[in-house]
Amino acid sequence: MISILTDIQKKANKILLFTTLVGTMTACDSVFDFDEGDCSIEYGVTFKYDYNIKNVDAFAQEVKNITLYAFDDNNNLVAMKAESGDMLATGEYAMTMDIDPEKYHLIAWAGLDDESFAVPLLTPGKANITDLNVKTIRNSVVVPTKQGRSEGDKDKFIVEHELSSLWHGELKKGPSTRSGRKRFTEVSLIKNTNNIRIALVQVKQNENATITRAINKNELKFNIYDDNGFMNYDNTLLDDDMLTYKPFMTEQKTVATRAFNVVDTEYPAVIAELSVARLMKDKNPELSIIDTKTNKNILKTGDLIGYLNLLRTEKYADMPLQEYLDREDNYSMLVFVDENLTLINTVVEINDWVIQLNDFDL
Repeated sequence: MISILTDIQKKANKILLFTTLVGTMTACDSVFDFDEGDCSIEYGVTFKYDYNIKNVDAFAQEVKNITLYAFDDNNNLVAMKAESGDMLATGEYAMTMDIDPEKYHLIAWAGLDDESFAVPLLTPGKANITDLNVKTIRNSVVVPTKQGRSEGDKDKFIVEHELSSLWHGELKKGPSTRSGRKRFTEVSLIKNTNNIRIALVQVKQNENATITRAINKNELKFNIYDDNGFMNYDNTLLDDDMLTYKPFMTEQKTVATRAFNVVDTEYPAVIAELSVARLMKDKNPELSIIDTKTNKNILKTGDLIGYLNLLRTEKYADMPLQEYLDREDNYSMLVFVDENLTLINTVVEINDWVIQLNDFDL
């Protein structure tokens, strides 16, 4: 009898031991401290791009490549990783890391390519955070003396290609979320590049008037001047040359607008599309539309931020100006001239909003 009970007790002890082990294994995530090595952790960094005018996360739809840098408390680079391709478009993408992202200062640049931007090659263990910057690629040209300006470096450093979309993200020892043995740290992105579509539209102010200067794309020169092409690790702007952004596309066609009628009416126009780096409210980017026959600027002022702020005050009055400039990345702007190619300074259209001008002097 005693022997039988002993056998039963032994079997019961084995079952109890097995149950305890299974319980330990399944409870590993909640009982033990991962950092002590009881269970391995998988670290991942996710990315979000909802800091846009639609407030919708567009990371999976728009971002094609991303590079992540991790810096320690002494601002030394300890790790970096780059990934690209279809994996970013799944909607569930996370960059796996061999370090705990919560302990580091993370910097992300997305959209880097060697045709639009130059970034230094950094080596973990050797590079410092101050070594990380991004420069918009430009062509340097020599301006003949007879064409020289008294306005610094205008027309010397040219950007006339469509920039690849560029995003920046930064997180200092940010929190993580937990899913089983996985921990995820999220980095939010801000878009730095902008597409600006300028249409110079000719509208006869008197139907019986004769057009004395028909609009002609070969007699117009569109430029945007800004010293915004050199970006620091924290997305602030470093000192840079004055860049001259030129159109990557110019065409002559008709455009429809309600600026002068209750319904859309078509008018002849010259359209130029330009691609520029980050717009800052404390900078003074200048829009210029030159009539090459007279060598005069058709615009009375080239205050580009002033133009764009017109739309913000009409449609996004509660949004700070810099936030608006960072969220919006596509601008369509219609400026009007009469039959003499003289500016009509009473109305402008931006992103399909017709704005009657009062205090803003174009």
